Amino acid sequence: METNAVEKDAKRIHEVTGRPMAECEEQAKQIAECVREMCDRVVEFFYLKKDGTTRQAFGTLQQEVVIAHVTSQPSKEPNPDLVTYFDTEAQAWRSFKKVNFKSYVKQGQQA
Repeated sequence: METNAVEKDAKRIHEVTGRPMAECEEQAKQIAECVREMCDRVVEFFYLKKDGTTRQAFGTLQQEVVIAHVTSQPSKEPNPDLVTYFDTEAQAWRSFKKVNFKSYVKQGQQA
């Protein structure tokens, strides 16, 4: 994710939450790092679900996994407010709102 995309995400998170811009920028950077790592491996991360509880997820965007689980072309443009990932536990595609992202476990780190 390029810097411009991180800035856009930070502004959008700020608009939705009203939190200080510095916090929103840090959250947007963490999301970008998480997505970048998902392209190389399965990543453990956390986000708030609609009901307010925290979901612990194990997701990936590794090319070999994505290719194996894409059954059709998307019927609409991707929503820039969402992160879509392949949930390796549920063996299904899921997504979450970027504003609900909490954290992820960096490579070599334990939860």
